[in-house]
Amino acid sequence: MDLKTVYECALERSTGKTIAYLRNTPIAAQRRETEVKGGYLTRFVSYFPLIGRGSVLRDRMVSHEEAEKRFLEAVRK
Repeated sequence: MDLKTVYECALERSTGKTIAYLRNTPIAAQRRETEVKGGYLTRFVSYFPLIGRGSVLRDRMVSHEEAEKRFLEAVRK
């Protein structure tokens, strides 16, 4: 057995889903299914800067409305 087959068999065994299902079903649909089955919402936790890059604009993020406001102010000058 090649490594890909071993990996695919392990995925099928651990998820209880076929490789074809995992490939053809959007991740959002798989997440919804898991949330309904498990009775809880999926949470995404950030451990930035300890793990991963995270959002490089973390402390400078603004809402869409704020960005539009700043854009219009810049264009008017």
